[in-house]
Amino acid sequence: MSSHSITRPLGQRIRPLGLAAALLLSAPLPAAAQASLPPCSMGDRDFRDDATLAAARHMSQRHISLSPLTCQTVENQVHPLGSSELQVLRAKVFESASEGQGVQQSVNLIVLTRRSQGQEMVLARFLVPYDVSRDEPYFFPMVNKVGDGFVLQLGERIRTAYRITGENVTPFDSHAWAGDAGIAAGSRWVAGQVRRVDFMQMIGFLSVFRSGSDDPATPGSAFDTGKAVQVALAFEGDRLVGREPTVVESQFIQDVEDWTAMVESQEEARKARRRLPPRTEPCEISGWSVDADPAGLNVRAEPSARSRVVGIVPPAWVAPGRDGDAGQTYRAEFRIAGYRDGWFLIRSIKAPGAEYGERYPRSRPQPHRGQGWVSARMVGAALANANLPVGQLLQAPSRHAAVRPVRRTNGEPAGAGDVIQRLHACSGGFGLIEIEGVRGWWSGLCSNQVTNCS
Repeated sequence: MSSHSITRPLGQRIRPLGLAAALLLSAPLPAAAQASLPPCSMGDRDFRDDATLAAARHMSQRHISLSPLTCQTVENQVHPLGSSELQVLRAKVFESASEGQGVQQSVNLIVLTRRSQGQEMVLARFLVPYDVSRDEPYFFPMVNKVGDGFVLQLGERIRTAYRITGENVTPFDSHAWAGDAGIAAGSRWVAGQVRRVDFMQMIGFLSVFRSGSDDPATPGSAFDTGKAVQVALAFEGDRLVGREPTVVESQFIQDVEDWTAMVESQEEARKARRRLPPRTEPCEISGWSVDADPAGLNVRAEPSARSRVVGIVPPAWVAPGRDGDAGQTYRAEFRIAGYRDGWFLIRSIKAPGAEYGERYPRSRPQPHRGQGWVSARMVGAALANANLPVGQLLQAPSRHAAVRPVRRTNGEPAGAGDVIQRLHACSGGFGLIEIEGVRGWWSGLCSNQVTNCS
């Protein structure tokens, strides 16, 4: 491992509930840096041709020229930098408008300024990606001394970090070590996302999940947090590498928020399993019937085609047209409470159109009033907005799993409101789906047939 020093003491091992305290050790100075935010400046450079901004713009807008850009400071922090200080200013970026504030862009402006003996020098001014709708990524700047310089992280899970040596600021990939670490986990595991890069202790953690978690024959569980690969970090030239990979339990890398969420999730799962038939995976999603049989979809007492039929899910129904318009086709909707061996346990079956104020005829097949099992082959749904990036499916039912891109036929990323091709399995709020020929896990599936489930 390359030599490094830390600016503040920390125990050799960070336990889950102690991570918050560890983060505080690399927090900005307690001076009133946030009390009054200084104005920002775009500087002399015209950022309209910046590659980060171009990539962040919607495909349909990239050919349209932008007006001059303006900025608004949203965060200002001051960190110790040897005998001087580093001011880290973050600002939202807008397209200028003749009246009021223009359209906010999907980037943030970062300005790094060295302050020493009453003098200030701007070291760097650059743009970083920012999701306006989700207010992400989460920014938590940290500065640590590493070797003969300093490393700035804008957030623990933000991939690009910055080496500061003298007056030079050099971006680098703080996740460059992850590929080799994933291989070290072995064939039984699939590398997920980097969970933490800690330049105070020079260690990194990569999530890994069971191989086959995205296979309908062996679907993963949202209540299985997987494991992690821990590595010792070191710089080899300008590249960050990981050494001495070790597989550890995932609870050792969770921050307070993740730890609390995991404990609550595990407790909810235990309660749900007590209320469900044996070997049933708890689910919290909704869907509809895609069975074309005019008699409806059979609801069975057990998850088997040989089991007794206890009722039906009504077939699709075309509501009467109004004012000369053709009537809309509605499918029966239901809650999905569990999954087992290719079958969904469903409840709260609603007649077609009932959720939208339509009067479903009593003369037509009526929905089963209890719960029962239906074949997974006969269930559909739409993607809901679960505050995760659009256009990405997950290898396992966890937001920390590996992602694979999925786009509609028009090139747009798949997202809320898109109808899936298959629902293979479910776990918690996740569904193992197939859409546009790509299979993976999506968080949040709904049965709303009128809006986009946002």
